[in-house]
This record gives sequence, structure tokens and C-alpha cells, in this order.
Amino acid sequence: MNYRKSVRLWLLLTLVPLSFIGLFNYFIDPLWCFSHSNALNNHQPGFNERQQKTNRALFTGLKRYDTLLLGSSRTAYIDQHDFKGMEVFNYAADNMLPWEYEKWIDIATEIKGAPFKNIIIGIDFFGTAENYDAVIRRFYGGKVPGDYFETAQKPLYRFKSLLSYDALKHAVESVRRTFHPTISDYDRKNVRHCNIVVSDKTREHHIERDIDEYKEHLTKNYHYRSGWKSMLERLKRRYPGTRFIIFTTPVSKPFFETFIIEANHMREYKRWLKETVETMGSLYHFMDFNSVTTDLDNFFDAHHLYAPAARWVACRISGTDAPGIPADFGKRLTRENIDRYLERPLEEMARTKINSAKIRSNFTE
Repeated sequence: MNYRKSVRLWLLLTLVPLSFIGLFNYFIDPLWCFSHSNALNNHQPGFNERQQKTNRALFTGLKRYDTLLLGSSRTAYIDQHDFKGMEVFNYAADNMLPWEYEKWIDIATEIKGAPFKNIIIGIDFFGTAENYDAVIRRFYGGKVPGDYFETAQKPLYRFKSLLSYDALKHAVESVRRTFHPTISDYDRKNVRHCNIVVSDKTREHHIERDIDEYKEHLTKNYHYRSGWKSMLERLKRRYPGTRFIIFTTPVSKPFFETFIIEANHMREYKRWLKETVETMGSLYHFMDFNSVTTDLDNFFDAHHLYAPAARWVACRISGTDAPGIPADFGKRLTRENIDRYLERPLEEMARTKINSAKIRSNFTE
């Protein structure tokens, strides 16, 4: 009898906490394995966007989407619902690099069961830094896109994850963010929000931090990605029936000046634009000096836009009007006008002086 009581007590002490953890993790769903939404799971951290978005795609389906959106965190902050006339799934993730594009398209296409009508890719100049690939691979433990897809496909994966202690930690963090939103929270509609308007002083600190982060890879160790053009050509060959829409992601004027002009990368910058237009036919160009990028109030750091300006990106690409969108934000470069653009405006940029001494006072080594 004592043995049976001990077993029952052990089962009670084990199963009750596990059941609570499982129910709580299901209710919050920090790994995005389910589709329900409630008051406590609409401010979630994107702690592993590649896995979370793969889970969302696999378990909630992509059949209703006709457009795939890829890119880095700059693109992840664009609301997929702001692209008018398209059903967009935002698969962008922090530090997404060019070599990943094809692999993510393959995965999304397999999940959807058919090619996408449109694929929109936000390209970043840091993606031209071939030397940056190894850094990001190490940061993510050597994982490639297929590893995340394989994880999501494991038998009973999403149910086993309900008993994960790591999932519990992120579930608790999601609840905390409900009451204390942060600068980067995801809702249950796959939208990444910046919920805080930073002070000028905080933004200056963020700009300094961001420039320091990229300095090593975009200055002394920089090596232009020799296979940029062939990578784009391969995408077109692999998905000949898909319309590719390419845009350059906007960055603040201090960021541009530091890594394009002062780092003497104007030649590589022009090459990047030229090769992209030659291969893809056109692109929407936001990464230059324009009314948005020269106004730091549109950014909460050196290269991430607040929602109103990010919405302008989506509106320009989808050809819809938006209140207040500047005429010079998002130039459409084509094979017919790319040479003219590269000859005139960029040389004017190089001669432009900006009042950023205070912001960048200790950026230089």
C-alpha cells in the first residue's frame, strides 16, 4: 500500500506540473506551432525567427499566400499586410544573407505546394560582404535553412515542444511583454512591431552601437560578393514563372555615410545596384539620401524604420498611394535609367556634408 501511495504521489507531483507547463505553453505558443490568439500572446519575442516562421508556415499553411517576402530584420519590420493587391507571407529574419534566399524559397514552395506568384526580396549592402557569411554561420551554430525545416517536421515536434523548459521561458517572456512592450515584439499575425519611440539620446546610442557592430565586416575585412549576379540569375532560372521584386533596404544617413562614402565603397555600391538591375530588370531603391533616410526621426537606430516609414516601403512596391510618402523615397531603377542614376546623384552624395559629428564622434578608430 505504501508503495502504491508513493507511486501515486510521484505521478501526481510529476504530471500536474507537466500538465500546467504544457497547457501554459500551448496557450502562449512561443514557438508559433499553433494559430490561436489571445490577450497574453500578442507581444512575443522573435528569439528564433527562422524556426518560429518555419513552424508558422508549416503548421498554419501557405496556400492562401501568393507572395513571399524575404530579407533581414530591416525587412522583417515591414507589415506583410501593407502590400496591397498581394497576399504576402513575411519570411524575413535577422541577418538573412543572400546564400539563404534560394533555400528559404525552396522550403516555402514545398510547404505551399506550388510556386509563388511573386517573391519580394529586401537586399542589404551588408549582404555583399562575402566575409560576413562565416560570421553569421557561427552565430547560428552552423545551421542552414533546411535544419529548421527538418526540426519542424520531426514526429510530434510541436506537441513535444509544449513540455520544453526553453519554451516555458519564452512563454513567460511573452506574458511579460504584454504588460511591458519592447522595441521588437511579434503579434499573432506575423507582424513585428516597434512599440517604443526612443529619445534622441537613445537613438544616438543605438546608431553608435550598430555602426560598431558592422564596422569590422564592412570596412577593413570587406570583400565584395563575387557571385552576387550569378546568385540572382540562379533564382530566376529556378523559378521562371515567378515575378521577382527586389528593393534595397533604407538605412539612416550616418550609416550610409560611414559604410559607403567614408569606407570608400562607392564603387562596390554602384556595382551592386548595376548588377542587380542588369539581372532582375529593375529594383526599388530606398538606400540613398532621400527625405526619409536623411531624417533620423524615421529610425529608432541606424538602420531600422519606424512603422509609418516602413509602410511607405510596402506602398511604393505595391504601387499604392500612402499619406505623406515622399516622392524621392523608393526610386524605381531600370536598365534604361540605371546608368543615368549612377552618374549623377551618387556623386552629389559624396560631396554632401551632414551634421553628424555629435552622433559619430567616436565611431572612427
